[in-house]
Amino acid sequence: MSDSKAVQPFRGFGSARRVCVAGQVRFGRSAEPRRYRQSDHRARLWHRIAGALRLAISARVPGARVRIRCAGAVCEVKADRHGYFDACLALPPQEIVPLWRDYRVELLEPAGGEVVAGKGEVLCATRTARRVIVSDIDDTIIATGVSNKLKMLWRLFAHGAAERVPFPGIAALYRGLHAGSGTERNPMIYVSRSPWSIYPVLEEFFQLHDIPVGPVLALRDWGITLRHPFPRRARGHKRQVLERVLSVYPDLPLVLIGDSGQRDPELYTATVRRHPGRVAAIYVRDLGAGRRRRTALGVMQAEMAHLGVPMLIIESSEALAADAARRGWILPVDFEQVRDRSARELA
Repeated sequence: MSDSKAVQPFRGFGSARRVCVAGQVRFGRSAEPRRYRQSDHRARLWHRIAGALRLAISARVPGARVRIRCAGAVCEVKADRHGYFDACLALPPQEIVPLWRDYRVELLEPAGGEVVAGKGEVLCATRTARRVIVSDIDDTIIATGVSNKLKMLWRLFAHGAAERVPFPGIAALYRGLHAGSGTERNPMIYVSRSPWSIYPVLEEFFQLHDIPVGPVLALRDWGITLRHPFPRRARGHKRQVLERVLSVYPDLPLVLIGDSGQRDPELYTATVRRHPGRVAAIYVRDLGAGRRRRTALGVMQAEMAHLGVPMLIIESSEALAADAARRGWILPVDFEQVRDRSARELA
């Protein structure tokens, strides 16, 4: 194994007062993330699967210590046994909050002969933001079949960015939610149970379909190694992300979007109970749930209505857009875009 190391910062999210970032320290060639191209769908299937698995299993630097700098704030953190690190930094007061901030991560230990560092970026809420959109990815934006493990793994490792198809109208819907009344530039936080190793694929997928705006991808570590080839369970991953989002944006309500196939409704309703007044609405994409699941969803809807939080079970992006337009969260022209795009992409 090569002794060379590299730092890979991931995209973070933040506000005028606080930013949260994450990344990984890797050994050797595996430190360079594979860049997925539009031509990947023409590449040999095995090459794509091998590339994704290489990223998932590649050698990490356990316990690495890094220094993070952003907008005058500095902190040092230690990576976990898989080489992943994350941190939230309190920022000094500033007059102007840009939409994007740069941050730098430098490897301190293990030390080498040369400086090992990487640059990342943070999507911030500016003064025009009115709400934060938190959306699941799997079976909410992209059909992944996450409830069917074999199907999910096949799509995860065998499909390139160009082969992943968003639900009809979803890109236009998210552009409208990001813009709000036109100039709000609301932060978009995307959450997935997928591993960080497919970050390049999802990053290009969002670019290909113009889903706003240089997405923040809050993924997780599967902990896959040659000795442990199966993903470890994600205990509380999404809840941890939501708690962090709530702490970073204490003055902005959250709009939560997920699907009925997994535990999104339970997670989102629990968030409402823990944080009264912080959630503006819950939207759940209906994946064709059975009778028992529909009954459970109905009970949750009734409870949320009692707590003053609308919870809608929707079958299409157009239905979500219609409700958002009625509440003034997207412009009428954006609703028309979603309706037209949905009809065109369904044809």
